[in-house]
Amino acid sequence: MARPRTLSPLYVEPRMPSWWDGLVVFLTVSSLVILVVEMALPPDSFESFVLRWTDAGLCGVFVLDFAVRLVRSDRRWAFVRRNWIDLLGAIPLVGPLRSLRIVRLVRILRFTRIAILSRRLMRRFDVSVPSETFGSLGAVAIAIWLSAAAAFYGFEQGENDAIDGFDDALWWSMTTLSTVGYGDLYPRTDGGRVVALITMVLGVGVLGTLAATLATSLMDLRERGKKGLRSYRMSHHLLVLGWNDKAAAAIDDFRHDARHEDTKIVIVAEVPESPIDDRNVRFVRGAPGKTEALRRASAEEAAAAIVFARNPRDPRSDHETALVVLALRELSATMKISAELVDPDHREFLRRAGCDAVVDTQAVASTLLVRSVQDVGVSDVVEELLSNKKGSQIYRLSLLEEHVGTTFKDLTVLLLERGCTLIGLARGREHLINPDFDLRVESGDEAFVVAKTPPTL
Repeated sequence: MARPRTLSPLYVEPRMPSWWDGLVVFLTVSSLVILVVEMALPPDSFESFVLRWTDAGLCGVFVLDFAVRLVRSDRRWAFVRRNWIDLLGAIPLVGPLRSLRIVRLVRILRFTRIAILSRRLMRRFDVSVPSETFGSLGAVAIAIWLSAAAAFYGFEQGENDAIDGFDDALWWSMTTLSTVGYGDLYPRTDGGRVVALITMVLGVGVLGTLAATLATSLMDLRERGKKGLRSYRMSHHLLVLGWNDKAAAAIDDFRHDARHEDTKIVIVAEVPESPIDDRNVRFVRGAPGKTEALRRASAEEAAAAIVFARNPRDPRSDHETALVVLALRELSATMKISAELVDPDHREFLRRAGCDAVVDTQAVASTLLVRSVQDVGVSDVVEELLSNKKGSQIYRLSLLEEHVGTTFKDLTVLLLERGCTLIGLARGREHLINPDFDLRVESGDEAFVVAKTPPTL
């Protein structure tokens, strides 16, 4: 009886720290610059000697990177099959490899670093190109390169004085296939010219296919981002969890704060497409309370999160909000979390879940309506103080150690000289608004001030 088929385990490229990926990308670009400059220098010059050994040091880093990723891989043979080209790009031009017979071949192999750089950048920015596509294109390109070199060498050997060995044929094949054509080598036989013609046509086809594949991948990347199917690696960003009729206005108001004009925002919500078009806003489709969706949004590295109620008119939404907050707290103990409250009786419930701030939006709206008839204009003042779009705003200001022991009156005068109006103090979870003038500042206190721009001390 035939054995039932089983699914092969999914191959996952080993993840390296973002700083290391950035370093390897920088070193790869540097090595390509060194390669080009070194080729233009006399081989026996001191500058060429320095560049060769600098490149050898970079090759050592590339080998180390390959070894570390190999060790961290769960499927090492699969890793080698997918990343063997990385080792070709780590061949230095020092020692016996400086032999005149193979130096040109080694230089050609070192240009594989361009492919290495492309793959690294694609992984870093989550540009998805099927490995089968890259593998097929790579195999076809190598086959054409070697076949053209062999045919060219067969026709030109003994007939072309410029051809000293097969490495010259490899060099000619590479420059012709890439449509560069330096002109240092060219065919002198009819057979060689036919090979050149075929190689040029195939080169255009291979490059065109590669360009089309990359263009398709970039379009797919944009579409995946719009549909929330991508994962993001970032830090110090804002999470917007859930989506309702208040979320878009909240993001717009957040953007009007000069401190956060360029802050990255990641929306995690169960909606079919990104609900907002902003160059600094990313979208992850998924349940905000699920760890998988939060990790795709780099929640563990986020600076703050705003959790919106699924249904602002259903008190049961508070239970879902609490689950989202608990999931966030599992990933980060330092993130600032603000949550929308539906039922006032659930305020303490959300506090215990880990919220730093709980906002009852319906109660705030009701209070503003009442105050607008009791004292005309108060609601307008409050709206201006809360909004980032115009006038002055309320800021929370950290006080210095030298302010400890200062009276509220003296601190008020000091801050007025700096363009700030002191309205209260934050002492732990207690807010002391408009306290007695003789109240003294304690260690750890922070000030609530009204100012036109974010204040500093």
